[in-house]
Amino acid sequence: MEIIPVEHGLDLLASDLVRSTGLHASQIYGDLFSDLEPTRYIKDGTPNTLKMAIGLAWEAWLERVFVRQGILAERPGELMSEEGIAYSPDLFVVNGIPRIGEIKATWMSSQTDLTDPKFDKWIVQVKLYCYWAEMTGARFYVLFMNGNYRGNRDPEFKVWDIDFSPIELQENYQMIINHAVSKGLL
Repeated sequence: MEIIPVEHGLDLLASDLVRSTGLHASQIYGDLFSDLEPTRYIKDGTPNTLKMAIGLAWEAWLERVFVRQGILAERPGELMSEEGIAYSPDLFVVNGIPRIGEIKATWMSSQTDLTDPKFDKWIVQVKLYCYWAEMTGARFYVLFMNGNYRGNRDPEFKVWDIDFSPIELQENYQMIINHAVSKGLL
């Protein structure tokens, strides 16, 4: 038997998802967190293509599950804020209280909940989306790829709802806008 490695040449992120030109919210909160936690968030770093592809595949799978089980959630696509900043919530969850839905696949541990500072970037992101979409709630669907890193490392799936006050949303929005202005992004 002979095993021969092959250069696949595949673009693992090739899809019909297109991001508009111009400023995107992820550039602003990404830059903010690269300033706040430079060893964790490398400025202008190249994202891990395989992790991004796994995240996109997880989103597509979960959407199929929603459809099969009659869960009302719609993919809004890319939206534009009044300031001209593009943003892309994963979902508008419309069962019950309307919420911004965010689907995440992560290699972080599932030992804690979303109050852990390691999830701050997600919270800042969803607060901004809530502000612009005029919603006060979010739902996170999180796949923890390695579970809690204790014993069995099988993936775990957790779902959380978060409700924000209008003041929390306003303060988060102002922090993001102030950062964008201070960095010359806006």
